[in-house]
Amino acid sequence: MHPSSQRVLTIEAPRQARLVDRPLARAGPGDIVVRSLHSTFKHGTEMMAYLGRTPFASRVFNSTLRLFETVPAQPPFYPRPMGSMVVGVIDWAGENAGGLRPGEQVFAWAPIADVHVLPAASVTRLGNLTPEQALCIDPASFALGGVLDGAIAKAETVLVTGLGAIGLFAIQYCVARGAQVMAASGFEERRHLAKSFGASEVYDTRAESDVARTIKQRIGGVDAAIECSGSLETLAMAMRAARQCGRIVCVGFYGAGTINLGEEFFHNRLTLMASLPAFAWNNPVRGTPPLYAKDLQEMVVRDFAAGTITPRGILSPTLSFRDAEDAVTLIADEPQRVIKVLLRHD
Repeated sequence: MHPSSQRVLTIEAPRQARLVDRPLARAGPGDIVVRSLHSTFKHGTEMMAYLGRTPFASRVFNSTLRLFETVPAQPPFYPRPMGSMVVGVIDWAGENAGGLRPGEQVFAWAPIADVHVLPAASVTRLGNLTPEQALCIDPASFALGGVLDGAIAKAETVLVTGLGAIGLFAIQYCVARGAQVMAASGFEERRHLAKSFGASEVYDTRAESDVARTIKQRIGGVDAAIECSGSLETLAMAMRAARQCGRIVCVGFYGAGTINLGEEFFHNRLTLMASLPAFAWNNPVRGTPPLYAKDLQEMVVRDFAAGTITPRGILSPTLSFRDAEDAVTLIADEPQRVIKVLLRHD
């Protein structure tokens, strides 16, 4: 007999996240019931929602005109579930579930919950992937998108900032393309990982008073910067570190604020570009042929298999699903203790 309810991690209002019991959808012939084994967050995007800084809390994105606007009867943004990806085991499969069977392990993009009813077409067999690899397909695909958008080439110098999961995969992809990679972070564990992934120079932004000036004095500036932090202050530092006519790729999700475009950006003729190869936004990466989210995800799976990239050390710390509420607080208030939280469903 299928469960009738699920326990879902939910943002009820800014800075209010809790596990909520809600009815579980009835499974149809094309659905499967998945019991979660591991879950992950989408740190940058979800912290914007949790902290109340997302533009979606007060504005609506008009998908036809592709712009944000205020509408008279805007639907409420909260409550909303948290979570990015899940690895689980099939408990039940409908007769039209495409050959999926109970007992098989699968992964999917889904909220953090103990159990899910999912369309069979939305899940993928784990196959030869490890759970850690499957859970990192999302950040690795964003990293790959940023590297492709930035047209990172062999022997170029690249600065990567914001060393969460996306930034750490960006370092690996830049190294794989033969670039000389520099990295910057105020968090020691992330700097150690950056070094282990091939960054030749790693700067402590809390100890260095002016990382950009140090880089400019050494090599004249980087050819490109991949900025993954979502911090306008860090974006300004990345622009300051770029050489004349350098490229800045923004992978981070920025909140409201101001940044001075009248200094290095303007006078050094920098190219500033956003990279958002997310399935929901239907954005291709730059280049020919255009590559979309699904293409990047398939490339990431191949790169995991080939050993081009690895999730080693990135899923940290591991917490129990029952501590999911505490995990949200940890991500928001003690980022130095986390890289990408892995929830284990006991």
